[in-house]
Amino acid sequence: MVLCSLLLAALLFAVFKYLKLENVEPIFGVYKQPGKWYYLKYLAFWCILNSRRVFGKLGSRLRQSGYGMKSRSTPEEMDKAQQLSSHTEAFDAVFFMATNKEGYYLVGGSERRHDGIVNGLFYLVVPGKGLLCSKRIPSTQLHGAKPNEFGAEGIRFTPIVPMKHWRIEYNGSMWFQNEPGKSSNVEIQADWRSDLPFFDFDTDLAIAPTCRAIAREDWSKEYFDSLKAAHQTHYEQMGSLKANINIEGKVYEFEGQAFRDHSYGFKRDWTLMHRYIFHMLFLEDGTMASIGVICQPCTCSTLEAGYVYEPDGSLHPLEWCDLKLYQHGENGTAPKDHAFTFKAGEKVYNVQVNVEYESIHFVGKNWEARMVERFVRYRVNGTVDGRGISEFHYRNKNGRTTD
Repeated sequence: MVLCSLLLAALLFAVFKYLKLENVEPIFGVYKQPGKWYYLKYLAFWCILNSRRVFGKLGSRLRQSGYGMKSRSTPEEMDKAQQLSSHTEAFDAVFFMATNKEGYYLVGGSERRHDGIVNGLFYLVVPGKGLLCSKRIPSTQLHGAKPNEFGAEGIRFTPIVPMKHWRIEYNGSMWFQNEPGKSSNVEIQADWRSDLPFFDFDTDLAIAPTCRAIAREDWSKEYFDSLKAAHQTHYEQMGSLKANINIEGKVYEFEGQAFRDHSYGFKRDWTLMHRYIFHMLFLEDGTMASIGVICQPCTCSTLEAGYVYEPDGSLHPLEWCDLKLYQHGENGTAPKDHAFTFKAGEKVYNVQVNVEYESIHFVGKNWEARMVERFVRYRVNGTVDGRGISEFHYRNKNGRTTD
């Protein structure tokens, strides 16, 4: 009896002390840390996500896409130009990148907006010539886009076969980063192809990283309203690219591993995003991966997201990543070399990053987003080499109103 009384007293004391704990202050006032209710919130959201995936829906509050629900019923409906919503920040965006062991890189993107406006860009690295940038970079705002077309002013991305084949085209001037006053006329005809499954961030992210992200935040009706309002559909797919490049009459042929994504939603407000870092890895053993850490304070101040395709084509979602945003370029200067570790499937990957080329461009009507595009070499687990793209995003608080 005395022992039971002592155990009960100890338990009550422990509960009292736990309830008196103060929540940890966010790092730099931005990055939320696990608080005293973290594990309870983690468990609650874990139950929501699992129920959502098993039963297809859970409550009227979570009936929109995301949280384990697809945005469209078929790949054909997903992989085409989407009807823009009525919101002024409505968007529909595609992005492509490719590289090979010879040192070629290709990066291109098109974000459709209202009024025939596209945030479009193109980068090209040709060995011996260096980095070439599409004519408007650092601006990306292009005009005159046709309805339901990805691109404008010489940039065009066209779906041919849903989730299988896209055509990539560029025709116009590009300037040399190492000689900004020098430019050349460039024509690119490329085909992106894949037989690999796509990775849908609405349904395929590992549950644990999502639960960790949501459990760190302060829960309220306003928070869940923000989570719902900021939702975007986003999916990615690895494949291959074959390009024919004509620079002032000299022709280059380029084949390599390739990545693409497609994002759309009711709105994309770049002012909500504080930072993110993404790494796309294409390794010489055939491994391909997309690994990111995102900070959007109104939803998740730290969200780990990504996946790995192994050489046999098997696809594994990211389980965890130790890359801390506040330790890597929080002051606005992205590091030229760094390292991080992540786990996907049953494997742990130790990644070394070294930058070969780097460029900055801005996205948004008032340049709300500053993108640091980096063309990098990777070494993984000390033995496997590769190349890829690393993108550091920063909220551009000063902005600009003219190009």
